[in-house]
Amino acid sequence: MKKNLTILLLLISSLTYSQVIDYNSFDNNLVDSLVFIEINNYRTETGTPELIYSEALHNGLSKYITGVLVKQQSAGHPDGEEALNAVADEVYDEIQSQFPDKTVVRKIDRYYEVSLMTTRINSFTTYQELAIHLVALWKTSSGHDWLIKYCANRGDGVTGIASGSVQVGDYYWKGKNIIGIYASFQINRNFLRLKN
Repeated sequence: MKKNLTILLLLISSLTYSQVIDYNSFDNNLVDSLVFIEINNYRTETGTPELIYSEALHNGLSKYITGVLVKQQSAGHPDGEEALNAVADEVYDEIQSQFPDKTVVRKIDRYYEVSLMTTRINSFTTYQELAIHLVALWKTSSGHDWLIKYCANRGDGVTGIASGSVQVGDYYWKGKNIIGIYASFQINRNFLRLKN
């Protein structure tokens, strides 16, 4: 039975990773989760602790920031402080519920972000290829690379609470409308302490 379950999980994950991109029905949640997995894989390879996923951070901050990038048709770092403050309690409660034997020390400690925009959509067939490419783009920038690799990894009880968002949008270049892919990834450094 255990062997059958393992085979089933491997089959499901391989089908998910190899899912072909349909830009008319873009699966944001799938690519968002694959980017998160790729970043954690990269952190594991470099000996850095994995990040903890936050659905509240994803829905309240990551989607908002990437949505601003789509509207601006550029990569950058729009002000997300108001959006982060709006979801701080929800993120705190979500993470605290995952660690009942520990205390999440702060609602928000320090917030980091990477973002990008690319138009190289014709070279991607699957969501997995796209996720790998986006993380590879961040790796080519020393500042972005450092953040996704080392952010929130030092100190007693330090943990990284993170999420990201990838969205498709217009990009006008030299009078042509090209499909652009916009992405952002947020990491909130926090602390987990054992309860007394």
